[in-house]
Amino acid sequence: MNIDVNLIVDYAIRIGISIIVLFLSKYFSKIAYKTIVTVTEKTGKELEYKNTLKVLTNIVSYTLGGFIILSLIFKDFMPFLTGLGVSGVIVAFAIQEPLSNFICGILLMFSKTIKEKDIVEVNGISGIIDQIDLNHTILKTFDGKLIRIPNKTIWNSSITNFWPEDIRRNEINIGVSYDTDLNKFLNIIDEYLNSSSLIYRDENHKPWVLFSGFNSSSIDFSLKFWLKKEVYFENPNKIAAEIHKLLNEHNIEIPFTQIDVNLKNNANL
Repeated sequence: MNIDVNLIVDYAIRIGISIIVLFLSKYFSKIAYKTIVTVTEKTGKELEYKNTLKVLTNIVSYTLGGFIILSLIFKDFMPFLTGLGVSGVIVAFAIQEPLSNFICGILLMFSKTIKEKDIVEVNGISGIIDQIDLNHTILKTFDGKLIRIPNKTIWNSSITNFWPEDIRRNEINIGVSYDTDLNKFLNIIDEYLNSSSLIYRDENHKPWVLFSGFNSSSIDFSLKFWLKKEVYFENPNKIAAEIHKLLNEHNIEIPFTQIDVNLKNNANL
């Protein structure tokens, strides 16, 4: 049995170079990602797709490295690909679902329909956008689950963005007794809404009180006001406590549901 030492050495060198290329691909991916992030931050802009960018740089880097490694190990690799008909492979791939998802993912990013850390609802699923991948968008639900939704599905769906701005409207419903002096009540609430430090106000975002209806045991109103994102879930509790205290100080009753039962005396019983 003849062993071609030169051939073994040749393959060993190729494998060694391939390992080096693999490490260089990983290093290049990190450098490219850090460079893009640094340059973007120096321009004063916020990079909106950090996780997605990391995935893309890894894919580009490892794909290039993979082709280099294959061409090193298999000298006839490129002619082999040509023989298969690369154009035919691309056409076949173009009609597959993955390419549709990839294109939709690019469209989602360029159109800024959704961005990382956006709080959205898609197809009845609510959560925070964690990452836009090549084929899927990863959504982290409020109870800690990770859901992978195909980019094509998101692109073709109605998307609710809960925070298009840093402020959002909230409301508290309140009912007062029929014995209440409504003018006094409305003045107290209006003064509170326009003076409380818990509520956001400007020329375009003013609080107001809206009549809801005459209920069975109360006259109902809806208090509508704007809150900053960072206190949206915290301040309503504080506002409700302050309003409750304020109404008690002015002897304005918040009634509970009452049922009047009339009993008739039936002589036949």
